[in-house]
Amino acid sequence: MSEEQHQEALSRTVTEKLRNGQVVTIRPINRGDIDLEREFITNLSAESRHFRFLGGVGKPSQQMLERLTDVDHNQREAFIAIISENGAEKEIGVSRYALEAGGAAAECAVVVADDWQMQGLGTLLLNRLIESARARGVGHLYSIDSAENTRLQKVAKAMGWECHTDPEDHTQLIYRLDLTAES
Repeated sequence: MSEEQHQEALSRTVTEKLRNGQVVTIRPINRGDIDLEREFITNLSAESRHFRFLGGVGKPSQQMLERLTDVDHNQREAFIAIISENGAEKEIGVSRYALEAGGAAAECAVVVADDWQMQGLGTLLLNRLIESARARGVGHLYSIDSAENTRLQKVAKAMGWECHTDPEDHTQLIYRLDLTAES
């Protein structure tokens, strides 16, 4: 892949159609998205916040929001899914990864607003992460998630992710996707 193709894969904005017919824009997140991210996290159900953060996150702190939106697009990447609602942008999903030292692996996460789950958005966001990680030369993605998140288990299995119980915490599963295999 040329450097130009690499940069295009990392920075482009795309529009996709969800199962319900809604058109969604997926683009790299930026610092200007802090209010969208605040509203998004605040409006997630307690279950969705638990699945995403593996703990009790209520109202997100300013520091947390700055960390989530101030992404360097090098060591940390994030893509935001936006719809237009009453003439304003609304975040309905986000995917992100953070590279480990050396860049061979990256931990990732995807969360979709409760009202937008089961529409294919999580898969679209995950595919965008995979595309970006491959373009960057990452060897594999992994995610540590609640064993109670059965929707994620189904999506991960359908997309070919390996899954096993976290040896340090049996309430969590570790998902892994080898990115060096041909897609």
